[in-house]
Amino acid sequence: MPSFGRLLLATAALLVAQPVLAQDIVVTGKPLKDTAADLAECIKRGCPPNEDMAATIVHAENQFVSGDYEGARKTLHSSLGRNRKHAKEYPVELSNVLRANGRVAEHLGEAKDFQLSTLDMRDTLKDGFGESDFRTLVAQVEVGDSRAKLGYPDEAERIYRDVERRALEAKQFRIASFARLRLALMVQARFEDDPNPRNAALLDSRLAGLIDNPLADSGDFVMAAKVLRARKDRRMGSNASTDELVKTFASSGGVTRPVLLFAEPLSDIDPFEGQQAGPAWTRWSNDRYGQWVDVGFWIGQDGKVSDVEVLRQKGSTHWAKPVMKSIRRRVYAPLKQNGDSTPGFYMVERYTLVARVTQGEETGTRLRIRESRPRIEMLELTPDAGEEKLPKEEKVAKAD
Repeated sequence: MPSFGRLLLATAALLVAQPVLAQDIVVTGKPLKDTAADLAECIKRGCPPNEDMAATIVHAENQFVSGDYEGARKTLHSSLGRNRKHAKEYPVELSNVLRANGRVAEHLGEAKDFQLSTLDMRDTLKDGFGESDFRTLVAQVEVGDSRAKLGYPDEAERIYRDVERRALEAKQFRIASFARLRLALMVQARFEDDPNPRNAALLDSRLAGLIDNPLADSGDFVMAAKVLRARKDRRMGSNASTDELVKTFASSGGVTRPVLLFAEPLSDIDPFEGQQAGPAWTRWSNDRYGQWVDVGFWIGQDGKVSDVEVLRQKGSTHWAKPVMKSIRRRVYAPLKQNGDSTPGFYMVERYTLVARVTQGEETGTRLRIRESRPRIEMLELTPDAGEEKLPKEEKVAKAD
C-alpha cells in the first residue's frame, strides 16, 4: 500500500482532519429490496433527474453495504448514462453520483474508473460554478488525493499548492487551510516511511504554519495539525503532546463526536498466508477477490477503544488482523459527559482487501489481472442519524 494511502487509512477517523472528505456511508436500515423498488419506481414514472440521482445513491449505498460492490457500480453507471446530459441543471447532484462511483471503483480496484470519475466530478462542478467556487476547489483537493493514492505524490502536491493559492485569492480561507493540511499529510507520509531529522523538521515546519499562523475560520484544521504533531512526536518516542491534547479536550468538557488523536500505521499484510507457492499474480483467484470485513467497536467516555469485533465478513479475515490491532490501540479525545449511561460512540468501519486491476505488467499480456501487492481500503459505515448521506463541500468552505 503506498505510504500516503496508508496514512489516509490510519487517520480516516480523524474527523476534524477530513471535514469534507470523510469517506462515510450512512446506514439507513431500509431493506435492499425497498431501495431497489424506490429507484425502479422513480425511473418508471420519469422522475426529475435530481430525484433519480438521489434514489440512485441511496440504493447504491445499500448495495455496497450488503457487499454487492459490482451491483452498486452497475447502479451508478446506469444512472450516469441517464443523467450526464443534465449536468448543467444539476451539477451538484451529478457530481455526487460521480463521487460515489469513484468511491466504489476504488474498493473494486478499478483504478482507471476511480481516476476518471474523480476528474469528471471536479469538471462537472467547475463547469457549473466556475474554477474558483468553493465546491470546485474542494473537488480539486479530491483530485489531489486520488493522484497521491494512485502513486503520483508530486502531482498531488502541485494540485494542493494550486488549490491553496486560488483559495487565498478567493478569500476561501478554510479551503486554503484544508489544502495546507493535505500538504502536511504528504510530508507526514514521507516521515512515516523514513523518520529522519530532515523529514521531521520539514513536517514541523508545515504543521507550524497551520498551528502558529492560522487562517480565519480554521480552528478545526489547527486542531488537526496538533493531532498530526502528536502523532509525529509519538513516532519519535514522546507521548507528551498526545497527553497534552487529551488534557485539553478533557478540560473543555469533552467532544461530541469521535476525534482520533492517534492511530498506529497498519503493519504489512499477507493475503496469501497459507496458500501454495506460485507467481504472485496467479494467486489473486476469485475466492480472494472482494474480501471485506465490517469491524465494530466502542469509543468510551475516556477515549479508549473496547469490544473490537468482526460483525460481518466476506471471505477470510486473517488479513484483517493488523486492522484489528491498530483499532484497539487508537486514542480518541475524551467524550462529553451527558449524564446518561451511554458508554460512548459505537463505530462500524468497512475494510476491503483489494488489488488494483492492471493490464499485463506482470504477465506480459494484455489480460486484465490484479496487481500482486494488495491494499486495504476503508469506509466508515455510520448509523442513520438523519444526516446527509453525502459529504458536503460547505463543511470546508464555511464554519459550522
